[in-house]
Amino acid sequence: MAQVVWSEYTQSWDSSDESQAAWPILSLATGSNSELIYTGDTSGRLTTYTLGDYGEPLQRHTSFVCARAPIRQLHSIPSPNATDLVLVQTDDMIQVRTSGGRKVFGKSTILNEAFTASSVCPDGSEAYVVTSAGAGTILNLNAGGSVVKRINMEASTVKMCFYDKLLVSATAQGMLNCRDIRAQTYNTVVQSVAAFDSAASDMVCAENEIFVCGSMTDPSNAYKVVADSKVKVFDIRKLAEPTSVIDLGEDVTPLKLWFAKNTLWVCHDSGYAESRMRGVSGTGEKWQTLGSGYAEPALSDYAYASAFCVAPSGSVALIADTDGILHVWSEEEPHKQPQISESGNMPDIFPNDSDTHIGVDFDDESISLSAISLGPVNEQLLSGMYDGQLYDVGRPANFVDPNTTGHLRQMDNVGYMFNPRSGKRNQQVFGRGWRNRWREGVQNGQDDAELTMGRSKFLSQQQRQRDHPSRHGSPRPDSTQPGARGSSSPALQSAALASAMGSANTSAAAAAAAADMGTATASAAAAAATGAASSESQASGGKAAPPKQLQRMRIEYSRFGVEDFDFSLYNSTKHSGLEGDIVNSYANALLQMLFYCAEFRAVALSHCATDCSEKSCLSCQLGFLFRMLETASGVSCNATQLLHVLADRPEAAALALLEDENGNPANGASYVVLAQRLLRFVLEQASAECAPLTFDRNRIVEQIIGFTQHVSTTCPQCRGTQTRLSHAFAADMDPPYGTSGLATLLAGGSVSVRRAEMMRSGKRIGIHDLIAQSLSKCETTRAWCAECRKFQLLQTEKHMVSAPEGYLAFNFPVVDSMSSGANNSASLGAAASTGTSAAASASASASAAGGGTDAGGQISSPWQLSLPTEFRLVIREPTKTSASGSCPGSSISNPRVHVLPAKKEEKQEDSEQNDAPETGTCSTFNLVAVVSGIRDTPRGAEHLVVHVRDPSTPGGWLLFNDFLVQPVSEDRVVGLFDWWRVPSLAIYANSDRVSLTQSIDTVTRQFPYKISTRILTMPKSVLDRPSSHRRGNNAGNKAASRAARSVNKRNEAIPLTKAEAELLESGRFRCAFDAEFVVLETAKMEVFSDGTQELHKPPIHTLARLSVIRANGGHLHGMPFIDDYVAITRPIADLATQYSGIHAGDLEIGSSPYKLSTMKEAYKKLRLLVDSRCTIIGHGLKHDFRICNIYVPPELQRDTMVLFQTPEFIRPIALRFLYWFFYRKTIQSSEHSSVEDAQATLKVFESYMKTIDDDPNHSVDSVLDVIYSIGQQLGWKVPE
Repeated sequence: MAQVVWSEYTQSWDSSDESQAAWPILSLATGSNSELIYTGDTSGRLTTYTLGDYGEPLQRHTSFVCARAPIRQLHSIPSPNATDLVLVQTDDMIQVRTSGGRKVFGKSTILNEAFTASSVCPDGSEAYVVTSAGAGTILNLNAGGSVVKRINMEASTVKMCFYDKLLVSATAQGMLNCRDIRAQTYNTVVQSVAAFDSAASDMVCAENEIFVCGSMTDPSNAYKVVADSKVKVFDIRKLAEPTSVIDLGEDVTPLKLWFAKNTLWVCHDSGYAESRMRGVSGTGEKWQTLGSGYAEPALSDYAYASAFCVAPSGSVALIADTDGILHVWSEEEPHKQPQISESGNMPDIFPNDSDTHIGVDFDDESISLSAISLGPVNEQLLSGMYDGQLYDVGRPANFVDPNTTGHLRQMDNVGYMFNPRSGKRNQQVFGRGWRNRWREGVQNGQDDAELTMGRSKFLSQQQRQRDHPSRHGSPRPDSTQPGARGSSSPALQSAALASAMGSANTSAAAAAAAADMGTATASAAAAAATGAASSESQASGGKAAPPKQLQRMRIEYSRFGVEDFDFSLYNSTKHSGLEGDIVNSYANALLQMLFYCAEFRAVALSHCATDCSEKSCLSCQLGFLFRMLETASGVSCNATQLLHVLADRPEAAALALLEDENGNPANGASYVVLAQRLLRFVLEQASAECAPLTFDRNRIVEQIIGFTQHVSTTCPQCRGTQTRLSHAFAADMDPPYGTSGLATLLAGGSVSVRRAEMMRSGKRIGIHDLIAQSLSKCETTRAWCAECRKFQLLQTEKHMVSAPEGYLAFNFPVVDSMSSGANNSASLGAAASTGTSAAASASASASAAGGGTDAGGQISSPWQLSLPTEFRLVIREPTKTSASGSCPGSSISNPRVHVLPAKKEEKQEDSEQNDAPETGTCSTFNLVAVVSGIRDTPRGAEHLVVHVRDPSTPGGWLLFNDFLVQPVSEDRVVGLFDWWRVPSLAIYANSDRVSLTQSIDTVTRQFPYKISTRILTMPKSVLDRPSSHRRGNNAGNKAASRAARSVNKRNEAIPLTKAEAELLESGRFRCAFDAEFVVLETAKMEVFSDGTQELHKPPIHTLARLSVIRANGGHLHGMPFIDDYVAITRPIADLATQYSGIHAGDLEIGSSPYKLSTMKEAYKKLRLLVDSRCTIIGHGLKHDFRICNIYVPPELQRDTMVLFQTPEFIRPIALRFLYWFFYRKTIQSSEHSSVEDAQATLKVFESYMKTIDDDPNHSVDSVLDVIYSIGQQLGWKVPE
């Protein structure tokens, strides 16, 4: 057998943006008629290359974006002409493209059914594709992709290929199936065999044989799947048993297979590719290794092979890795260019393919119509107008003030109203924010005046108003602190509090609160309260608007950014809100609800202090967020890091929990439904992540929230029954006033049998019955029966086994208020009669606000009831009594679970007393939180708010609307009578949580919240992994690879000593801090016609480097003990190298010259410093801590920017200028370094302390006089 020597011909690293890393390559193909190499990456970009001379990079031929999803497979289509065509498969689309990028046709799949496999027949006439649901389609490639036939395939097909009129498919269950394409129906499987007991990963057919690789069950652990190191060979004519097995050796993972020129190629995950040929009879081994016929590219430490193919000529092997590098190996002589295709034709840059049919998929929003070439034009285009045909249409007409439309009078179909004379007629003023005013109207432009008491939202504007009160026309307030709580008068605060709590007589309450403040002040308070009440009850078109504190809160930006926004105007409590200008911040309401579950908060805090090595652990991020909310004391916070981790979890994207790029819910879902899905997802993840905190089998999170239920499924045809125990984190309630059972079943849903029985009997359905029904259900669901082997109407019973020890959550169904008016009016009296004592007042307030359905057809809430603030849960032992027409074994007339009103409400209840059980365990549950969806307008966008019980606040409840926090009364929480409110979640707590408290105490004793100082004395990272094992025989390549990976890691940190760690734990440690950031998303600005600019969204930064140095004296004074470069996997918009000192590749795993850390590890070190009460010195700490997403108490901060500011000298002075002023040395000459900046900050602070010690009274003012004098002379620039 001839020995074939393979060597690396070239390798290429290509990126569409030189400042960014290349996207991982997922698919490879070669041209059928030309010397082209096709690559498809995870960004949806298709790039073609041609080979150059030996050692030179690949030459890019064309590059274009096919879709917004990763390109999974590429197939070169044989074509009789010289045009190269390629079939591109993504998750949501099948396309055929030319080598120049023109789209021949495209086919999309339906929602939630991704394409999983595709194949092209040998003659290139037809293509076969299959989706995740098993829907197979045959496309005619010669007729613009028209559908030839639809067939039923396996839902888990991972690979397909053709061979001699047979269609062979491999599945994720390890099955091989053969179909005869000559048959009338393709649905019949001719042959089938189980190749692996787990999944098949790749397959190739050649010479009447099928080669397949896959995975198997670990012999030592039945619940673990490992890669099988063997390639199995089957005879396609008889698939009973494998004809031979190719053993590749131990610890080998075959990833890709390819067959070319009578040679089988096997590519391992390490990038090593070996060739095998059929052995001569009698050699003992049927498939032998070709000696030196292998390719071994040198991959980085953290990369693995992602795609592989061999050219049709058999002389070129292509290996792509996850770093985006394409390795080309050839069997030719080193300096001779190999041939890819058998024809050897060079590609035409502009092929003449005008005769090819051009198709456009108009349903694909990612494809721009500009991709269609215009073609030859013989006449002038409509867009080619000259100046004589253009004219100015003028600016849009001035909008009408909505406050004046109430005085509109109609006469002869003409409306008349008075002229408010707020501006000149027919004149629209253009300037800052005019488009927002045009789009939203004057009312939304002034919607926060009631909440902010007329004060400016920006700290800089407040400062100017205090410094120049006459210029701004407002008196100087008594408080001297900008944005300080209590800066407005107590009377105005009392008016706002009364309005928020919804007292019956708001103006009287406000006037009584201001009785001692003087006549003028009392009048102002009464006017504010009256305005609040009038604005709340103001109707527009018969619909009452929600109160201002429930409407969407928007952050406005000045030229100083978000740090200039005064959040304290919206929160005068000690409870912190969460900012809502972040993607996926709809989760703020849910996070606040979980924070006020004390037991869950304790478990999350205990977990985040452990040595958790998971980079994207949600429980750790929850613990960090809860710790920040605990210590913030009313200062607004944000959940940036947690939301970034949530967005990086693939499970969250699969469950459609993420917002799109425009900030809208995925798949058009309601935020009410998203909150329910997110609660289940977070609790499931937290339950698995926090399981190590308990040594028994009971998961602590499942003990805190949710309940155990007994599930029994019965098929009425075969009488087969399956039972199991499951844990439910929330109970799903049914709609309040009936649903269409037939429509629900046809849609694949379930219908409650017990509910239908109650409605047929004419029994009134109150809120307690709805709760009981959600805990003990009997449903009819159309599902698959394993015994009957077809879909049946299965009957499922779900019963709560025991009362939960902690919290009980309820999911409310989404009911359209526009289509339930008839049901509401018929059931309004029944709902009012079954409510609590708060129902009457809530119903009265709803009537005053326009809630309910009246004769005028006004929109109302479909619920029309009040949530019980307390109920009793009674669980009886199961009985065998069965009711007719119900599920077998169920007892609708005598249910297991009873929900009774509280004892204080028994006198008002008469419908459920007769059903009270005589025996059973009884538990009392109290309402603690309610998450609701709010709509500002009937067809407007939705947002979430949460009401949380807090006995320490007036009214007993708190409203959290992003960063707005206000106390509210109980009737505002329990009443569901308003059209603009849709309930999403309700949380009840068991009044007797003694056993749960004991379990939580055990966890907190064993795992107290105390971050160990080992992360500073012996720092290590989960990214510090050894190089991956590689198999190969080329010693020279291995030595070169080791030399390339032996780059010296240049981090400057010196870990803390034991004495310094003890000093840190004592709370007497001091340090200097600085951080560098990169930009994930650039700022969004709008420039108006008058030259002014408006900031719509500030840039989004993230931490890139964290440096902390010692400031305690000694021989290590000024030396860093933290210098972490943070690995960032998200796309970076701007490295900002001039200001951050971060270069391309510095933050990339595997290629960075520095020792990288995860974001969680860097944050945990900073969290340890803050928890240890360490004094932190820095420059511009407010901005840095905000991006780091951590709250540091002001008493721990020593900000040199603030120290050199006074009311007379308010200009923030740059660190570079301060350091030059005191030491006549320059820093930041070329690039910033966080270590250098921290050392400079420490020296500036030491100079400040020395100045204070010299003259405590006048030293700083005198120094500032000199600094300002020199700064103004130099233009605040440091001389070179």
